[in-house]
Amino acid sequence: MYALVDCNSFYANCEKLFRPDLKDKAVVVLSNNDGCVVARSSEAKLLGIKMGVPFFQVKDFCIQNNVTVFSSNYTLYADMSHRVMTTLETLCPTVEVYSIDEAFLYLADYPTAMTDLNAYGIKLKSIVEMYTGIPICVGMGSTKTMAKLANHAAKKHPATKGVCVLQDLRWIRRIMQITDVGEVWGVGRRYKIRLNSMGIHTVYQLAVCAPAKIRQHFGVVLERTCLELNGQCCIGIETAEPKKQIVSSRSFSTRITCPDELSQSICSHVSKAASKLRKQGSVCSYLSVFAKSSSFSTTESYASISGQSKFITPTADTRIMVAAARRILTQIFIEDIRYAKAGVMLFDICQHHEVQPDLFTEDSSDDAGQSSSHCTNRSEKVIAIMDQLNKKFGQNSNQQSAVFIASEGIKDKQKWQMSRNMLSPCYTTNIKQIPKVD
Repeated sequence: MYALVDCNSFYANCEKLFRPDLKDKAVVVLSNNDGCVVARSSEAKLLGIKMGVPFFQVKDFCIQNNVTVFSSNYTLYADMSHRVMTTLETLCPTVEVYSIDEAFLYLADYPTAMTDLNAYGIKLKSIVEMYTGIPICVGMGSTKTMAKLANHAAKKHPATKGVCVLQDLRWIRRIMQITDVGEVWGVGRRYKIRLNSMGIHTVYQLAVCAPAKIRQHFGVVLERTCLELNGQCCIGIETAEPKKQIVSSRSFSTRITCPDELSQSICSHVSKAASKLRKQGSVCSYLSVFAKSSSFSTTESYASISGQSKFITPTADTRIMVAAARRILTQIFIEDIRYAKAGVMLFDICQHHEVQPDLFTEDSSDDAGQSSSHCTNRSEKVIAIMDQLNKKFGQNSNQQSAVFIASEGIKDKQKWQMSRNMLSPCYTTNIKQIPKVD
């Protein structure tokens, strides 16, 4: 048996958690640069605010209906997600973090849960909500796809009270018959249209369809989904593996034409990517830098630039990677382009212990970044201390790391930084922003 734990309206409920005045009130969270609605509280959903709608289209509606609007606070959401997942790990020995607000639990490794699945689901829900304040729904089934279906039922049907166990055959059939096929895990909009054209409109109709027929029309992935709906496990718990590619990029709040501003942005992305690289104990051999104008502009033609650098010895040293990125940007920068987005990509990634050091590399980090790309003991100590300081002191009031590379620039002086005019405080990670009680 598998259980899927899903946080309800996660971003919105993270915001409401530290604002008691928003209890039972409508809340929406916006995407980067306050562009579109990416999260809605249950109250906002009842008002008819759609997911993905551009904010300017519903701004007046939000004001008229007293809807509280927030910019995305990724620091807060990541920390609250960590708290939820850590709590789940104390309640089940095998947990797969599926996304920032979802996790699969493999219950066969926990006999206590198997004795009474419904009671265990209620326990999961109550403890997570008590420890973190985040409401969740729990769905259980014999496969991951069935657990996803059960979780959907737990959200949609009040009678379940947030916990649904799909174990009884009659109950499984009933849920499948009243659930649209588009709600099945792995069935997207295009698949739904094609399935509907074949007369398959409900989950039950997909489940009773011959797997060979599904494979013939849609391929092996949907065939596995069909088999999973019939209780045949095709997708097991996946262990977290180091990423083989890391990308850090973001759109600007304003267009950039100045090479120094673009360089600061690139260096900031390199720093973030390098930090992710070190957290998984990896190093990379290639660094790619890219920037582009807006592809939606009607007044100017689309343009992009890109370049890459290979390190003689794979590295995770931010200083070396920043030097390489600045060199690349100097070579590829084109004037008279109004850049709308920039970023970096790290690839050819391997684990640190797999690296064969360069016999002739010295412990230095010149601007060339070619003859000194190996993180030697000395450079490793420097970067390790920087990571420790940032972990201890977190970010300052400007959402910038306590210790950072000067090439990144000072955030409160960067006009191109992502627009987040309705950003909430980082209640859990910044001591200066802890709520005060009078």
